[in-house]
Amino acid sequence: MRTAHPRTFCRRSVMRRCRTLAVRALTALGVVIGCCALGSEPLGAQMTPDSSGYITTADGVRLYYAIHGTAGDTVIVPGGMLLAHELAALRDNATFVFYDPRGRGRSDWVADPKRLTIAHELRDLEAIRSGLGISRAGLVGFSYLGLVAALYAAENPARVARVALVAPLAPNEQTSSRYAPADGKVRADSAAARLARARAAAADTADATAECRRWHQAFLPVYLGDPAAASQVALDLCSSENETPTRMQWRNAQVMRSLPRRWDYSKQATTIQAPTLVIQGDKDFIVSPDGARRWAELVPNARLIMLSGAGHLAFVERRDRVIPALARFFRGDWPPEAMQLRTSRQ
Repeated sequence: MRTAHPRTFCRRSVMRRCRTLAVRALTALGVVIGCCALGSEPLGAQMTPDSSGYITTADGVRLYYAIHGTAGDTVIVPGGMLLAHELAALRDNATFVFYDPRGRGRSDWVADPKRLTIAHELRDLEAIRSGLGISRAGLVGFSYLGLVAALYAAENPARVARVALVAPLAPNEQTSSRYAPADGKVRADSAAARLARARAAAADTADATAECRRWHQAFLPVYLGDPAAASQVALDLCSSENETPTRMQWRNAQVMRSLPRRWDYSKQATTIQAPTLVIQGDKDFIVSPDGARRWAELVPNARLIMLSGAGHLAFVERRDRVIPALARFFRGDWPPEAMQLRTSRQ
């Protein structure tokens, strides 16, 4: 697999209630990891991009991007404000182009809910690819952006070389909505109680940065298999206005509500031509692990890595497994632990 780098100037310079609960969880997800720089060694360290800038979409939204590395092939990662802190470590294996979706991180805020849809997410990914002059690239999609990456790969087979789906939203509503783990509810209830106590003790609840940190400190255990792993997450983006809980909950709710009531992208999954690696924690309380298995069954050339005991932020809890697996995959090989689930019956 060889893909084009960015242009030289870029290198330089069940039911309704269950569905509602799933939407709420994914809406909150954007908050909890949107304001977190996910810790690596040393904790809290940030890698400086080789270049960065903005691409303007057809409807006038500026999308912030940052390019890490100049090696090998090119990999586009929507959700850079979530993933760049961890995945920039892969810069010696490929050229990684991270970008913040509209209304996230350093990209422009969008106040019109009609311009916050899955369709806009797909068009924005294309705007980054074409705007940076990338002919063909790998993709990494995390959570609901896994669905975006998969749909883009299905619609643009000639432009996508490889796809990694990390804790992806299920390809169909039924798999997503029927997932309601009891442990997840217990943790969410405990988190809500912690947040209420923290707010009651706070001197100034109008301080957006402080409120952002309170929210994350309360809710991080919901997104981790082992709550003790919360200490690995550094909260250093809470100063970004786009990453405050109120904005993020509203913004992500609009995107999730743009999905059809009973979405089912199984047919599109079967048309994906690119090799696809699915990575999932089996203790994920946010998205269904069965959704990851379903992607691995549906995509013709897909394999699955299931991480025991890991939650939604598997790339934090099991960085020792996730980073090497992605490095090998984007160098063109399957990680040895990746399982092939698809059979001739699918």
